[in-house]
Amino acid sequence: MKRKIFIIFIALLAVTALLVFVASGKKDKPGKGKGGEAPTEPVTLSVLTMTGPFISGPIRIHGPEWSAKVGGGNKVEAIEVAFGDIFPKAQQAAATKSDAFDILLVANIWMADLVGWDYVIPLDDYLAKVDWYPSDVPEGIVKKNTFHGKTYGLIADNDNQYLFYRKDILGNRDYQARFKKKYGYSYNVPPDTLEEMVDVAEFFNNWDWDNDGEDEYGFISSVKRGNQAYWYSFSWVSPFSVIPSDKIDNPGILFFNPENMDPLVNNPGWVKGLSLYKEMLDRGGAPGLDWVRGDVINEIVLGHAVMSIDWGDTGPNSHSDVSIVEGKIGYALPPGSREYWDWRSNKWVKTDKTNKAPVHAFNGWSWYITSTTKYPDLAWSFIDFMLSSEISSIDVASPDSGFQPWRISHSENLQPWIDRGWDKQEAKDYIQNTLDVTDHPNSVIDARIPGVSNYFEAIYEPYLISILSGEKTAQEALDQVAKEWDALTDRLGRENQIDFYQWHLNYR
Repeated sequence: MKRKIFIIFIALLAVTALLVFVASGKKDKPGKGKGGEAPTEPVTLSVLTMTGPFISGPIRIHGPEWSAKVGGGNKVEAIEVAFGDIFPKAQQAAATKSDAFDILLVANIWMADLVGWDYVIPLDDYLAKVDWYPSDVPEGIVKKNTFHGKTYGLIADNDNQYLFYRKDILGNRDYQARFKKKYGYSYNVPPDTLEEMVDVAEFFNNWDWDNDGEDEYGFISSVKRGNQAYWYSFSWVSPFSVIPSDKIDNPGILFFNPENMDPLVNNPGWVKGLSLYKEMLDRGGAPGLDWVRGDVINEIVLGHAVMSIDWGDTGPNSHSDVSIVEGKIGYALPPGSREYWDWRSNKWVKTDKTNKAPVHAFNGWSWYITSTTKYPDLAWSFIDFMLSSEISSIDVASPDSGFQPWRISHSENLQPWIDRGWDKQEAKDYIQNTLDVTDHPNSVIDARIPGVSNYFEAIYEPYLISILSGEKTAQEALDQVAKEWDALTDRLGRENQIDFYQWHLNYR
């Protein structure tokens, strides 16, 4: 109950922020603090971010290096708070115009709120002076950095979800022959469609396919409420629900009709995708609904599961000290579908090739400069240093950073990966797959609208769990989600939400 009350409170504040943002004509405001004061004495920049070691760790590691480079006694410190406290901290600072934070390293999906509060400044003038942006950045990263035509945040961690699979197990010729005898067809390595992946997972579920004396699973996913479960569902609905880029002017639309904010969540594409997700858990998944995100990584790197759809951290962790699958993991786009629901014409459309639509779940962690800092130029100096090819190449190769590759040049500087035990070709494959997912023409950028956590964590996720547990059918649960999403949109202001959703999509 306390959590529910808190979420409602956040939603009410979001309404206030929206009204202030729109009514005051701040849609195109360049932001405060541009240039700022020239430090006359040593400055310590404060960065609000998540409690480490992940995400905040690189600040502690590279902060002293930046200090030595810029001189003048300038320093940087990470103000670390639990993930659940970051958003309220930023919101409070924005409401009071506090200068407690100079820089934010926070969620990209919060960009709409941060812009709506007038709490972050555009970075385009700074980027105009560097020689690597956008030439060394995939288009998918540029999209995530941009809101309403301006660059407000810069990705440090490229979050999207893709398929991890055991190359040695799926490539076993004996297993392939046994599968064909049972199912009547030969599977692809990796599986090409979601339906095929369910069959493959079922085949490998609950027997000792690696001869270690223990039974293993076909598939592992995070399915416990409050543990990022809703993000793990998106890859199951997007291939059935996203209209291919060659059939629509604005690809990657998954959650709402951008013309009116009508929910798409209960259309037949979503229903089919989540029904298939439940089927996967019933036929080929690790048993129970208590699995969390850390389990997804561990069950793969400890050799207990054949496949997962997850963020990229499984790759670096497969080369950790506890891993028994080093060099055995393959990386691929999430499987797709041979049909999709066209929500414009309300009909199923068959495809000649597999429709794949990877999702930028969470989008990643982004750097922002606050509008209240007295030293935006110094703040930019630190961000520019952290985003440099030299520094970022080290961080994305480290399993301790929580960062995933996002620069094109990350595929060229492989030494940090080799230093951590990667084979050169595997490192290239891993990075290239990450960039391919990032730039896929059908990819879905996770929603950046005010109240985003209310839509997904507070409303959608409990109904998702009711589907996976068998308590409700997919249609029953998603009809209720659509009803509650509509009510939330009306409370937040439908016209304002339409504006923000279209700005998020760069809608034309």
